Amino acid sequence: MSFKSILLALLAVCIIGLNYPVIKVALVDLPPLLLAAIRFTLISVPLVFFCPFPKTSIANVVAIGFFLEFLSLGLMYYALKSDVQAGVASLLMQSQVLFTLLLCALLFEDRINRRQCFGLLIAVIGFSIFFYSADKGGSTTAKGFFLMMGAGLSWAIANLVFRRMSGVNLLHLMVWASLVPPIPLLVMSLAFESHTPWVLISHTNIETWLSIIYQAFIVTLLGYILWGDLMRRYSSVRIAPFGLLVPIIGIIGSSIILSESLSGVEWWASFLVLSGITLCVIKFRDRNPREKCSGMVGS
Repeated sequence: MSFKSILLALLAVCIIGLNYPVIKVALVDLPPLLLAAIRFTLISVPLVFFCPFPKTSIANVVAIGFFLEFLSLGLMYYALKSDVQAGVASLLMQSQVLFTLLLCALLFEDRINRRQCFGLLIAVIGFSIFFYSADKGGSTTAKGFFLMMGAGLSWAIANLVFRRMSGVNLLHLMVWASLVPPIPLLVMSLAFESHTPWVLISHTNIETWLSIIYQAFIVTLLGYILWGDLMRRYSSVRIAPFGLLVPIIGIIGSSIILSESLSGVEWWASFLVLSGITLCVIKFRDRNPREKCSGMVGS
């Protein structure tokens, strides 16, 4: 990779990693489902008139919109409201890598080698420690843990949809897929959060709107474009290690922006999760440069 590409990869993971604490800033004023609905509306409604429909089937676009944006990110937003710290959420979301490997092995008979099996075991131990420490004064609750595991599983299913697509413009795909979640999220918000969402929106402060702009445009239009371009130009062997920086940036960012902190046990759990995922995604020899089952970075 060129020095310029390395800098762009670092910029992309910083943008995506900081999205977790930025989301939590907006959740102070807005409930999670309404916030997610606003984010995807701002992405889709203006841009869909300027972006051609992606070169794939409608079913694939709907599947990405449902599993990645509505279900995975909807669960994550809900968990971030009060059940999990932003930095921990960025780490627990990496369960999508483990779920992706397992689903690929189950559905496509992809081989999981011994190194990946060892990595899976280490990561599962780390996740188990987070679950054991839930509701014990730590950074997450049991509810938050299961919500994030559900988000990771939904993301992994979306990765399987990505696997069967090739040559698709990632920006066009994300814009059109963002048409799927706003109406269901708004309906659910009206039913479970507030019957007067316009009142909540009218009382939001400037920090919340800056957070929404960051989520809708900086992450999607800059972070995803940069990451998608790098994925097209380089093999996953070169790009996957940068994705491991996302939870590190998320933890550091949540500490600076939100003054969140991890307990000693949670630091050890984080180390085990990151070590295990590293063994799962890093390949020491590029035997299969078109590997698509190591998971997609993002939030």
